[in-house]
Amino acid sequence: MSERSLTSQAGRTSPTPGWADPKPARVTFDEWQDLFERVPEELVEEYHYFPPNREAFSKYLFPPQTFAIYGMRHLRRLKYDNSLAALRMWGFVQNETERLFRARQLGRRVIATMGDLGAVPVIVNSFPDCIAFYPDCIWWTPFAMESRVLFDAAAELGIGDATCFSRAALGAFAKHSYFPDPDLVIASTGASCDDYSGVEQLVERFAPDMMWVEEPMRCDMGRMGPMGPMLVKEYERVVERMEKLTGHEITDDELRAGVRQANRVRKLVKRLRELAFREGAMASLEMMVVEFGNLHHYSDITEWPHVLEHLLATAESRAAADTPVVDKDALRVVWVTPPADPLLLTYVEDAGARVVGTEYVINQALEIIDEDKPPLEAIAESFMAASLIGTSKARAQSAIDQAREYRAEGVIISGIFGGSHCAMEGRLISDYVKAALDLPVLEFDVTSPSREIALQIGTRIDAFLEVLRSRR
Repeated sequence: MSERSLTSQAGRTSPTPGWADPKPARVTFDEWQDLFERVPEELVEEYHYFPPNREAFSKYLFPPQTFAIYGMRHLRRLKYDNSLAALRMWGFVQNETERLFRARQLGRRVIATMGDLGAVPVIVNSFPDCIAFYPDCIWWTPFAMESRVLFDAAAELGIGDATCFSRAALGAFAKHSYFPDPDLVIASTGASCDDYSGVEQLVERFAPDMMWVEEPMRCDMGRMGPMGPMLVKEYERVVERMEKLTGHEITDDELRAGVRQANRVRKLVKRLRELAFREGAMASLEMMVVEFGNLHHYSDITEWPHVLEHLLATAESRAAADTPVVDKDALRVVWVTPPADPLLLTYVEDAGARVVGTEYVINQALEIIDEDKPPLEAIAESFMAASLIGTSKARAQSAIDQAREYRAEGVIISGIFGGSHCAMEGRLISDYVKAALDLPVLEFDVTSPSREIALQIGTRIDAFLEVLRSRR
């Protein structure tokens, strides 16, 4: 039986044949580096992107030092899950830029999908030899690299510091080095982020071909509501543009297969969230990476599910043995809006808390797509659960529901300095949570990239967690 088939068997003693994970713990960069030295060469040779390809170029299990040398300086300051599955995940994620350029060399179409966060890639990935990716996720790169290079490039093009960190995507397009120039850019407009709409408009000058897709505002009269059919029509336009680009007339069966692919990932992530939030089986840093993988599978829909299966086998094994990686008795918090600086998650866990719920503005990508409905209708219906096309009250309700389910003791809202929706929503969400649950809420804005957590933010987190302890 292959290693991949074994990793999908949850609850066994060793998730990886020939390898025994150490006692679950969060480790420093140097400790993580030492762990890599113990990995047998045959396991390094086992993991390849774009399977069933097994060429030497496609290996992705590299020592962490590799990515730090290439510019990801922030890696040295984080703490990591010490399992082989997590080490494999980080290697895969950090390898994404190489994969995108390699895809172009292999003759595949590279499609940039911007703003809708989760739906359009399901369609794009249904086409043969097409890869969807999100330039949006470049917003973490200035923090990971501890550099303002992308922000400065965006400023030269008219998007300055009074704008969401997503402006880093504009700098990346201008630099032509963080991903290959895409064959097509599919960008959302309508009920989408104001700041990112501005970014997308300036990106158009760098796009050889650009398509705009209208996002509707979600009404309160059911998920699809009166605007759902309009979204289906927009997705029909996406199909037509992709058919024109590729010369391939897609079938209903191919779209259904694409939906099943996406659901395979979403179901794995749903179970991982349950084990992380209830059992402490995965730490919050790795779980944030896992959740965002639902958007575009880190540009490899074929290998990413195997990575998730490995993580799930590890988490199930830990849950069965009652050996969490974070203390189940730690203070329990729900986190609203993804922290632009991942060091915040490390800081909070070091301070004695753990994340038991998230509202990372990607709720639509967590939804299981209905496989019994026509594919485009089902994809549209799942997108109508999107975090940013409805009311702030709906986002707050997601946090409230998770706080109740996992017995959270507080809520952290990490706003984005300059992000228009953050300035408007933070206090609203806080008020809704306090009214519904009488829980303490901490709000703060994350500012520019740096090597350390801002002193004021660190002090506020420490004080907030002391309040939570006093209420036990």
